[in-house]
Amino acid sequence: NNMKNNTNLLWGFAIVLLVIACQNTGGNSADNTQEVAVDTTIKSFKVEYESGNGSESRSGKTHISVTVENDSNIVYATEEDILKLENGIVLFAFPACPWARNIVEPLLDFAKEENVKIHYLNNAKIRDKKELQQDSTIIVTTEEGTEGYYALLKKFDEIWDPYRGLDNDTIKRIYSPTVLFIKNNKAFDKRPGTVESHQDGYVKLTVEQHKELQQAYTDIYRRYSNESK
Repeated sequence: NNMKNNTNLLWGFAIVLLVIACQNTGGNSADNTQEVAVDTTIKSFKVEYESGNGSESRSGKTHISVTVENDSNIVYATEEDILKLENGIVLFAFPACPWARNIVEPLLDFAKEENVKIHYLNNAKIRDKKELQQDSTIIVTTEEGTEGYYALLKKFDEIWDPYRGLDNDTIKRIYSPTVLFIKNNKAFDKRPGTVESHQDGYVKLTVEQHKELQQAYTDIYRRYSNESK
């Protein structure tokens, strides 16, 4: 009980709340605004994600429960760590994004099966925020991102998706969740969101959807591993 209380406190204590977007895949629209819980002191992926089990989102919906049996395949990384990464797999996500919560178990199953490390960066607070002024083509930055975030946008520009709602495809954003495969210091491929048939981030993936997403990671990894260096 004490452990459960402590993890609940971690979710609710020393937390910064902000409004930020996360995404699903296949062009389906996720909620544009999500309440984001960020505790920068947490260095346990298991605690970071399991402590949000059953918590209520800002929209009044209940977050799915995530089970992290073993997070030893997760390596916490900074923007600078990823910029220096020659070869590896990176997860950009945050625990209050419902789509991100849904990919955790398939991704960890993939990592365990292939015996690979996942470099993890909570991208909730590092990103900039932009908006298109009403009845205008002027794009306004309402919140600046970190230098490291801008460097990641620039280095892997060709792989990122356009910042939605700005009507300008040259402006990119790192959405949550995105799994990025880096090879020879370049972006090899990415897998954003969940699967096409998954329409609601507050509903947990079915067994079939779980397998489909895990297989999608595996397929990219096999190409990543087999192509000549």
